[in-house]
Amino acid sequence: MQRVGILGLPQSGKSTLFEILVQGAGAEAAASAAGRERIAVIVVPDPRVDRLAAMYAPKKTTWAQIQFVDTVAAGHPSARAAAKGPDLFSGVRNCDALLAVVRAFDSPALTAPADPARDLRELESDLILNDLAIVEARRDKLAKELRVGRKDNEREHALLTRLAEALEAERPLRGETMDAEEEKLIRGYQFLTRKPLLVVVNQGEGAPRPLPPEGPHTLAVGLRAHLWREVVGLPAEERDAFRRELGIEDDGLSLTIRACYRLLGLISFFTVGPDEVRAWTLHRGDRAVDAAGAIHTDLAKGFIRAEVTPCDKLLEAGSEAAARQQRHARIEGRDYVVQDGDCLEIRFNK
Repeated sequence: MQRVGILGLPQSGKSTLFEILVQGAGAEAAASAAGRERIAVIVVPDPRVDRLAAMYAPKKTTWAQIQFVDTVAAGHPSARAAAKGPDLFSGVRNCDALLAVVRAFDSPALTAPADPARDLRELESDLILNDLAIVEARRDKLAKELRVGRKDNEREHALLTRLAEALEAERPLRGETMDAEEEKLIRGYQFLTRKPLLVVVNQGEGAPRPLPPEGPHTLAVGLRAHLWREVVGLPAEERDAFRRELGIEDDGLSLTIRACYRLLGLISFFTVGPDEVRAWTLHRGDRAVDAAGAIHTDLAKGFIRAEVTPCDKLLEAGSEAAARQQRHARIEGRDYVVQDGDCLEIRFNK
């Protein structure tokens, strides 16, 4: 399951966005053991799962899931007091991506005017300083080893020197190019600025402000969190009508999750049948044998082939038998690149 850590300055609407995700999905949030984060596992909305479940009437329907972590606001006194140096963002260090909420609305309760670009720079600066502290501490240790003739970590020292130069120039590490060996060398550090970043601009009333420019592994979306808090506060059966009345096509939950999927390069595939209709998550570019392994390791070990039917063609045909008759189903080998929306049946040696 992918994990996304939510960051934001005080009054940015960071926790409001978290509540929208939790309430919109009908989920519950749990506090971490340290009490500094709230964690929620969110069901990924997917109308394809709903339609497949209606067609098969299975005993069980399982949607994909994604986890969100709500942290103490960056720059908040309690955040500063809770941890020092590299531990300031400990709650999101093991997340797969970061979501930064920046304020684009003015309020009589807030003295500073809204400036999303300024807030994003401040957040990025905190992340950069955090990573730089880790890089410098490790580089100093390796430098001492090199001085006494221990050359084992010479390449790591050179890489950290290059990363330090980028961070000192205020360049996040997500924009730095590395080969597979270099990626392996830094994997354990869980650098914050190396993680993909989704910027959610919390819009106010009136004309929306321009979104920040997107960079390497960075996406930006606009969202009126205060409005969506009203929507999710309604009973679930009333939300769509209220949304249509306001002329809003997309809901905040789906918008945010789709952006996270796009940022992380994720797709969904399905397994279907009378026992269960289930959505699974893969990275774009993964193969049929990877999909088999996501279902169960034994399927990957004994993989023979996969029967593949695009979800839209299966739904259009109305049944698996009809889809086969219309030649929408095909047999693929282990190296077939799975496409978003594929329905797979894995054949394997037991």
